[in-house]
Parts: sequence; structure tokens; C-alpha cells
Amino acid sequence: MMPSPPHSLLRRKSFVSLLYLFTAMYVFGVWVWSADTPTTSFNSDPRSKLSELIYGTAHKPYVQRVLVPLVTRGVFSIVSGSAIDSIEKSLLELPKVQKETARLGWETDFFMEYLIALAFAFATLVAFPFVIRELWARLYNTDESITDIIPLLALLALPPIFPTGPHYIYDLPALLLFTSGMLFMIEQRWALFYTIFALGCLNKETMVLLALLFAMLYRKEMGQQTLVLHLVAQAFLFAVIKLIIMNAFADNPGPVMDFHLNLNLHILLSGYNLVPMIVAGFTLWLVFSNYNSKHVILRAALLLAVPLGFLVLVSGVITELRAVLELYPIVLLLALHTIFFTLLKVPYQKEPFPINPATGR
Repeated sequence: MMPSPPHSLLRRKSFVSLLYLFTAMYVFGVWVWSADTPTTSFNSDPRSKLSELIYGTAHKPYVQRVLVPLVTRGVFSIVSGSAIDSIEKSLLELPKVQKETARLGWETDFFMEYLIALAFAFATLVAFPFVIRELWARLYNTDESITDIIPLLALLALPPIFPTGPHYIYDLPALLLFTSGMLFMIEQRWALFYTIFALGCLNKETMVLLALLFAMLYRKEMGQQTLVLHLVAQAFLFAVIKLIIMNAFADNPGPVMDFHLNLNLHILLSGYNLVPMIVAGFTLWLVFSNYNSKHVILRAALLLAVPLGFLVLVSGVITELRAVLELYPIVLLLALHTIFFTLLKVPYQKEPFPINPATGR
């Protein structure tokens, strides 16, 4: 097959990028406009109203997820002024905007802050398909058409998760940051990894699970002294960020960590609906089918389900799939391995790990 000329390749990449963008717009629209019920609203829990998250008055532990609030307040302080106030007033006078803000439970006094926070969340969703594409390419060498379709599937598989719990403004950034952290860890791009790790810790404390994945992946592939230095650096960075945040919000109401073990045990003992059980069983089959053939990185990463599952059992709500979004790229790529390579027999090669820093492969 003759290689595509440069202009043809450019058109193809541009088309694929636009496809990712429009798909992300659709998924984001579903995420926002479906947040209109008592169980999915941004403001369904009076302890974690979006406006109070942004301005640091919400209850712990929600108020401790500070990345989006910091970005929102920073951008708002830059753009606020008479021109923005005029735009905000004009928007709020539109009947459609009035209807939707009422339906979604948004406080109009913080309308512009809502828009900024949501714009940041949207930006992270737009970036996600490009990161997941690169992660797939780092794990598997497949035909480029397969590599192109993986991000679309990654986006389109998200909406079924949305009705399972409240929509927190830090969820989509957590998905991007955790996936990016995995990618840069595998590629040994340490400056980017530690930057993303720090941002992820500001966004949600579960980012620290990447340190556990680091230990599992590099315990035999890295000199002991270097391994220990990396782990100490990650633990120190997490501890410093966590202590600063805890000190900043020490006077806020609420516990440092919710305790929902009794609720979750009640849910587990209350019986099960058939459809979710079928979906869960099929997903588990996709994940574990022909398991030993799957990439060692994904098999190691799936072990994070143990500590994350324990945390959710104790302090989360097990029916809220958004609580385990960190596992999403891992479960997704394990399932897609089964679909493409086991069922559809698509040819592939597993990329080696660890990569050779000199060659990047």
C-alpha cells in the first residue's frame, strides 16, 4: 500500500480530531443536561453545592478537591468586569437560559462561575480521547484505524455511568489526570508525570493510587535506590498537598472522610436488579476473558481496584460508578482487548515495557 501524501494525512488527522471534539461535545451535553434529578444534580447534596465548592465553604471532604475551584476563581478574577457582567445579565434574561438554570438547580448569582467551571471540565473531556489514544498506542501496535476508533468508544461508553450518582465538577478532570498520569509514567516522562500527579492530588486524593501502580510496574524494572527516591517524592508531594488543603479547610464542617460502610452493606444485602447484573457480568467477562494475553501494564493497573474498592466501600457509595472513574481507562482497555483481539481477531503486537528511554520504544 502506497503511503498517504502529507496533505492527505493532515486531512485525516484533522477529521479524526474534529470527530473526537464533536463526540466530546455530545457526551458533555449528556453529562450536564442529565444533572437534573435529586440523584444526579450538581447541587443535590447541600454539603457540596457547586457554588460552595468554588468558594471554599462546602463541607469536607468535598471542599478539599480544590483544582477546579482554584481555576474557576482565578479565571473569574481575570475576566470579571462590566463587560462580563453585561454578558451574564443578557444571558440570564433569555427564557431558555432561565428554564435550564431552574431545571438544573443552578444559582443565578454564580452563573458565570458555573460556566467557567463547566468550561474547564469540558476542556478535560476534550483532551481525554487524545490521551487515551496515546495510551492505547503505547500498549498495542495495531492498524491506525483501530487506534483512531478507541477514543470514540472511550467517550461513548461514558454516558451510562452518568445516571448512577451526583455529577461532581472534579470527576471529568480526575478521569483525564489519572489517565495522563498512567501514560506519562509508562513513557517515563517524569517532569510531565510529576506535574500531572500534583494537579491530580489537588483535584482528588485518589490520585495517590498512581504511586502504588508505579511501585508495581517498576519494582523489578528500576534500580532500588531510584525506585525508592521516586516513591518518596510521590509520597512527599501528596502529603504536602494534602496537609496544606486540610489546614486551609480545617474549620469547614464535615469529616475529613465520609463513612458509608453501613449504607453500602445495606445496599449489598438488599437484592439486585437483573439488568445491572447482566451488564456487570458481561463487562467482567470482557475484562477477564483470555486474561493472560492482555498487557502486563493493564493487568497490574487493575489491581488498583482492590484499594479503590475498599475506599469506596468504606467512604463512598458503591452504586455511584463515578466514584471509581480512575478504573475506567483500565477496564475499558482490557475490555477492548477482548473485543478487538479475541472476538474480532484484529492483528496486533504488544508494545514492550519498560520502554527504552533512548529510542522511546
